[in-house]
Amino acid sequence: MTVDLLGHRDAIVEALSGLLPSSVTVSGIPGRFDLAELERYAVKAPAVLVAVLSGTGVDDRGDVSPKLEVAGYVLTKNGRGGVAAATGLKLVSVLLHVIRGRQLSPESQTATGLAFRNLHSTGLGEEGVWLAAVTWSQVSPLTQEADDTLTDFLRLQATYDLAPADATPEATNLINVRAPA
Repeated sequence: MTVDLLGHRDAIVEALSGLLPSSVTVSGIPGRFDLAELERYAVKAPAVLVAVLSGTGVDDRGDVSPKLEVAGYVLTKNGRGGVAAATGLKLVSVLLHVIRGRQLSPESQTATGLAFRNLHSTGLGEEGVWLAAVTWSQVSPLTQEADDTLTDFLRLQATYDLAPADATPEATNLINVRAPA
């Protein structure tokens, strides 16, 4: 079984989806985001947005098992009868209990270094949105990707526009960068 960073993130999303209330949207995101992107994510609130932020501790010996830094961004917004900050703090409390001591992806170690950071700012408050980050680390083994899973990165498309240079290509080739084994 191939285990990669995307697989770990997806497994964490799946685990948290099963452990959090059904009213909470849990999804994976590429990484940190800015305030402009926040509007797009706020549509899903209340939400926990999972990102793998970094990996450390990979050396030349043994398996590739980095210590991954993972974040679950907690996003809430004002709604009927609720205040975004109060809802967000409650959801952070639930998330901290859910993550503590759990193995959230296959073959990974249990979560360690669990922390919480309130990311609320006055700009967010004016929009009725509250944001926090719950972060943790987990050592997770990675297996080497097979070439057939990376085919788009192992080919080069070349387009030839021979004399006269008239922006009309005379030939196009698809070149394998690495010869098949």
